[in-house]
Amino acid sequence: MNVIMFLTKDEELILEGESGSVLARAMKLIVTIGDLKGAERLVAISRSQIAGVSYKTSGDPTLELMESLADEGVKVRTHATQNPAGMDLERWKDMKVSPQFAMKQLRICNAYKNLGIKPICTCTPYLSGNRPKLDEVVGFSESSAVAYVNSVIGARTNRHGGLDALSCALVGKVPLMGLLLNENRSGSVYVDIEFEPNDESDYAAIGYYTGKNLKTGEIPVFTGLKNASSDSLKLLGAAAAAAGSVGLFHVLDVTPEAKNKYLVKKWMIEERLNMDKKALKSVYDELSITETPDLVCLGCPHCSVNEVHEIAKKLEGRKVKRGINFWVYTSPNVYDESLKLGYVDTIRSSGGDVFRHTCMVVSPLEEMGFEKLISNSAKACFYVPRMTKGKSTCGLASQKQCVDEFSE
Repeated sequence: MNVIMFLTKDEELILEGESGSVLARAMKLIVTIGDLKGAERLVAISRSQIAGVSYKTSGDPTLELMESLADEGVKVRTHATQNPAGMDLERWKDMKVSPQFAMKQLRICNAYKNLGIKPICTCTPYLSGNRPKLDEVVGFSESSAVAYVNSVIGARTNRHGGLDALSCALVGKVPLMGLLLNENRSGSVYVDIEFEPNDESDYAAIGYYTGKNLKTGEIPVFTGLKNASSDSLKLLGAAAAAAGSVGLFHVLDVTPEAKNKYLVKKWMIEERLNMDKKALKSVYDELSITETPDLVCLGCPHCSVNEVHEIAKKLEGRKVKRGINFWVYTSPNVYDESLKLGYVDTIRSSGGDVFRHTCMVVSPLEEMGFEKLISNSAKACFYVPRMTKGKSTCGLASQKQCVDEFSE
C-alpha cells in the first residue's frame, strides 16, 4: 500500500500485519481515509464512541462481522462505548419486539462487549462516563454525540462512521484532519435567532432549520441563545446534525470557543442566516402530524437525569390517556440514578414507561406496530419516516405539550 501521510515505525508494522490481520485491516482503513483527506499523520486517542449497534440499522452483515472480530480475540485500545441498540436489552418483550429480532440484537451487543466495548448502549456517552475534556482529541461516531462533544464540550472529533470509529478504537489512532485542526473550527455563518425560545423543542427546531439551510461544511455561530442549557443544545445539535450533517456549532458567549470574543472577531464572518418566528412556525408546520399518535416518545438523544426529572414533574398526579404509549428513553446509568430519585416510578405511575439502551429511531417500529409518533426531537422527526420507508411519521412538540395533550 502506497501511503502519503507520515507513519511511525510502530504504525507501519501494524499496517504490515505484525499485530495480526484484523489490526492491519483497521490500520489500512484509517490510513486510506487520512490519505484521501490530506492528513499528515495519525494522533493517539483514548476515547471512542462506536455506532452500528442496532440490528434494525446494521442487520446480519454487522452481526457476522462483529462476531468474527470477537472470535479473533482482538480488543479495543480506547475507552470505547457503544451506540443504542434496537431495544431495551432486558425489557424487549415489553416493547413488543419479536424474539427473532431480540436474539440477533443480543448477539451483536455481546460481540461488541467481547471486543472490550462498554455495553452502555447510549447516544449520550458524555453523560455515561465517556466525557472528553476541552480540546481532547477523540474518535466518535453518532452524529449527535459528535456535534455535542465538539460544540458544547469543546473536545475534538471528526464525524466517523461506525466501521472507521471501530477501526480507530482498535488501533488507538485517528488521522489528524478536519475538525481536529484549529483552522477548520472557525465559525463561517452567523445564525441570528430573532425570538426567545419558549421550550426545548424550539431549540430542536432551530437546529433543524439551520441544518437544512447551511451549505455542506459550514459552521454556524448562533446569536441570541444566551440562556441555552446543555440539554437544549443537545437537541439543537442533534437536529442540525441530522438535517444538515453539522458536526460543530458555536453559540456566542455560551460554548467554549465562542466565549473568546477575540477569537470570534478573528473569524471575520460575513454570511448571516436569520431565523424569526415565521421560520420557527414553518418548522413546526413541516414536522407535524394531524392524527392522534400511538407513541409519545422523549429521549432522542437520550434524556439526562434533569430531563427525566422534568418529565416526571409534569406527569405527577396525571394519567396518560387510554390508547397512548408514553415512553422515555435514556441510558442505563441515567435510568439507575432516576430510579433511585423516584422519577422512574412517577412516570410509570402515570401510565408512562422508561426504557434503556434504545430509542425510537433505531428500534423496529414497523414490527412493534407504531405508525404515528410525537417527540420533542427534530432528529427523531427527520429519521423516523426515513428509517421506516414512510410507514411511520413523527411530529414535533415540547415536553409540556406532550404531557398536556396526552395525559389528564
